[in-house]
Amino acid sequence: MVRITTYGGANEIGGNKILLEDNGARIFLDFGQSFSFGEGFFYDYLKPRKPNGLEVYFEFELLPKIQGLYSRKMLEFTDIKHEKPTIDGVIISHGHSDHIGHIGMLDETIPIFIGHGARRILSLYAELYPWLWDAGPHTDIREFASGKNFKVKHLEIEPVHVDHSIPGAYGFIIRTSKGAIVYTGDFRLHGPRSDMSAEFMKKAAEAKPYALICEGTRMGKEQEPEFSEAEVEKKAEEIIRSCKGLALASFSMSNVDRFMDFYRAAKNTGRIMVIETRHAHIIHHLREKIPVLPDVLTDGNIRIYYRMEESRTFVDADYAFWERRFTRKMITFRQIAAEPQKYLMHMGFNRLMELVYLKPKDAQFIYSMSEHFYEGEENEEQKQVWETWMKHVDIKFHKQHSSGHISRKDLEAFIKTVAPQILIPVHTNAAEEFRKLHPDVRIPEKGKPLEI
Repeated sequence: MVRITTYGGANEIGGNKILLEDNGARIFLDFGQSFSFGEGFFYDYLKPRKPNGLEVYFEFELLPKIQGLYSRKMLEFTDIKHEKPTIDGVIISHGHSDHIGHIGMLDETIPIFIGHGARRILSLYAELYPWLWDAGPHTDIREFASGKNFKVKHLEIEPVHVDHSIPGAYGFIIRTSKGAIVYTGDFRLHGPRSDMSAEFMKKAAEAKPYALICEGTRMGKEQEPEFSEAEVEKKAEEIIRSCKGLALASFSMSNVDRFMDFYRAAKNTGRIMVIETRHAHIIHHLREKIPVLPDVLTDGNIRIYYRMEESRTFVDADYAFWERRFTRKMITFRQIAAEPQKYLMHMGFNRLMELVYLKPKDAQFIYSMSEHFYEGEENEEQKQVWETWMKHVDIKFHKQHSSGHISRKDLEAFIKTVAPQILIPVHTNAAEEFRKLHPDVRIPEKGKPLEI
């Protein structure tokens, strides 16, 4: 008997923690943090203290109490005794926090299986944002790649690359004693590498799966318009071309497809792309895995923005060692303010303060992320801050985005093609809608096993 227990991602978008058990083998598919994690208990600085481990999380039933899962350090002040791990591995689909955010709590000897590209991205984020990202001291991290199957006990797992809004995303075909089970992770069929997702769909169908564990972020009734990355690039180019002053854009630094959209739009409109030092560090180190990315150290169409630090003089001593690598490409607010029409500048939420120094006139801003700060996460407070800043500096605001998640229309075609016997919707707040697409839908409840 195969058993699936969803501890996260059941009737919610994100936070996937899916335990699959089969004849003594126990694996987790992702181990992420939900977007609503701690909502109602935590706020801003009102958060658990790290030295207390999982004590507070268990108090509010925010994490499952499972023996042989968490590290000794995390369990020190809880009523669960540390035991030898009973989990044989955690399979990571991609590097977004709602799929990987809680692996730092796991016992460090549990094998973590992760794609080579995702591991590179996470190592970069650990280096750049150590106060935000801590994966824990894992001693057994095993990389995989598309086309190279691996085993966890008797379970044979086939990773297949898919297109998503971050590189290194995978879906999986898991061969169990009951038959094949397909787990989609997060994916889309309208992106620039739709060929990868199409390959996954083909292989999933060929496996004749007994069950399909399928994301459904966009199954709700209210959907964003369907835009491809090519359409985002075209619209961005139109907006930038019409802009008489500084052009600005906001998008995730890990979304390399979106970076390339705006990089090409800048080149096509005769502008120079300006990115901050952390963004440059990410692009520089991903280029080995993604050769299409430009070389930030030599590309004449890229400059790297250095914010004003304590000395206010932009000297090397003001910046971290890794930032000094890019100083020959340095640009500051003074140069941009002098000739704003020459530049397209990437600006994230935490860099809005730079507008005080840039003092843009006739500027236009392209917000190229989901309506939510993360896809699926409502964040009205940040939205209000964005709007207040745009009004204060009198910047024309545009929204142009291509979702990293499969549309309802494409999902219907995907399910029909793969043709599973059982459909299990996860990563969705519209699970009931799946009943319109398949005759045998099993809607998971948090923490309750589904025996299939």
